[in-house]
Amino acid sequence: MPQTTVCRWLPEDPAAIEAFVSDLLVRSRLIHGRDPRTRARFAEVGENLETATSRAGIVFDIGRLRRHYRITIGQAADYRVRALNSIVQEFQDYIEREGVVYAAFNEMFEQAPPPQNEDQAQIENYVELMEMIDTTMTTAPSFGEGVSAMVAAVPLYGIICRFCNTPAGYNAFTHPGVNARFYRVFMAWHDYLTSAESTNVIYDGEGGWLSTAALNAMVQSAGGNPAQDTFEYFYVCDTSDPHYGFKSYDELFVRELKAIHRAVVFPDNPTIVNSACSSTVHKLYYNLKKTDRFWIKNTPYSLNHILAEDELVDTFVNGTLIQAMLGSLDYHRWRSPVNGKVVKIRLISGATHPNPPPTYYAACLDDDHTDLDVVSRSQDFVTAISTRGLIFIQADEPVGLMCFVAVGLGEVSTCNIVVKEDQVLKKGDELGQFHFGGSTHCLIFQPNVAVTPIDQDGKDLVGSKVRVGKDILTVAKQA
Repeated sequence: MPQTTVCRWLPEDPAAIEAFVSDLLVRSRLIHGRDPRTRARFAEVGENLETATSRAGIVFDIGRLRRHYRITIGQAADYRVRALNSIVQEFQDYIEREGVVYAAFNEMFEQAPPPQNEDQAQIENYVELMEMIDTTMTTAPSFGEGVSAMVAAVPLYGIICRFCNTPAGYNAFTHPGVNARFYRVFMAWHDYLTSAESTNVIYDGEGGWLSTAALNAMVQSAGGNPAQDTFEYFYVCDTSDPHYGFKSYDELFVRELKAIHRAVVFPDNPTIVNSACSSTVHKLYYNLKKTDRFWIKNTPYSLNHILAEDELVDTFVNGTLIQAMLGSLDYHRWRSPVNGKVVKIRLISGATHPNPPPTYYAACLDDDHTDLDVVSRSQDFVTAISTRGLIFIQADEPVGLMCFVAVGLGEVSTCNIVVKEDQVLKKGDELGQFHFGGSTHCLIFQPNVAVTPIDQDGKDLVGSKVRVGKDILTVAKQA
């Protein structure tokens, strides 16, 4: 039986993912001067797309491409065929230059599951894949309703997921040279997502993040009732501003909850551990091993890999770990689950630590080729290979030394730590943020601490959605 997951980034129905990818692929082909049906080149780089499509007899509303071009408000749109960004071109050159990588990027297309709807456009080869990546680099994610909202929130994962659960895809996406190039792509995309130009998706209209549907979805994700609660009731914003005061897409992504909606339950009780993130609890795992086979299906956790061989690893052997996963609409700031003091921080393969590069789309291979969301099924696996922010905290007794682990996954997946060593913490103090991308986090406790889950509204903690600051665990010293 395939492993199930309590939270996911992509819809279970592959047809919804295919529809998203097909629509984006049509636009990507046009942007790069290719016929959306035949893939044949109909225009050269720099040609005006309206003129070229008319000449080639291609019927398409060019205005649908607006969000893929950097057009200043009030400026006349000028849609031209574009070449690959130099970063993406170098990525493609690398694939073609490195034999092992070239084989993997060709074989994964042969090994990928066939599309459900053969009438829809599908990515045919790595060249088109590079063009899709190039198209996405100048586009901030838009809001999509229903199941398409999930794909729109993690567009590159939606594009690549078809290949993640193949042996060749695993070889490609664990290759250091490939991940080094993904890193460069994502840093360039990060520059765009933090720029004022990326506010072109923060508006009230179809696909906009200020549309009624989008605002309602963000309210619901925060635990509100869209029928009676407003976005501004939950989040710090300026509704008088056309973009609600958000200066970039990234600012919207890390939007701040108002204090009342992240209030800490039992703030002065040291026997209660609170939720560090708004998230869905994935697993509570006991008797952690120092080193274990984390790549096996239904995998154990491997402390030495999660904590990157830190000198404090032995402190947590035979201890307890709880992991929870954030959805794309969730609150993406981390807050202290305990009272205590920061004793050590580390950033592993983060934005300022590119060597070695993060691993973005590798997953634990399984036999489920119908559900494409294999990375969501690999939550424990990714704790050992992805971008991590480690914050070791000497908490008030009975917790003692513990570790908060932020794990950034696909897309940009930056872990931004804002606390410093020796900083005194109160429950609810901000520890850092995830900046655009899939994310999960762990709390790790020593073996002399008995950890007991707290039921949530009569349901087991594992599988429950918990808001930041909620009481989730009781702890006690044990012999």
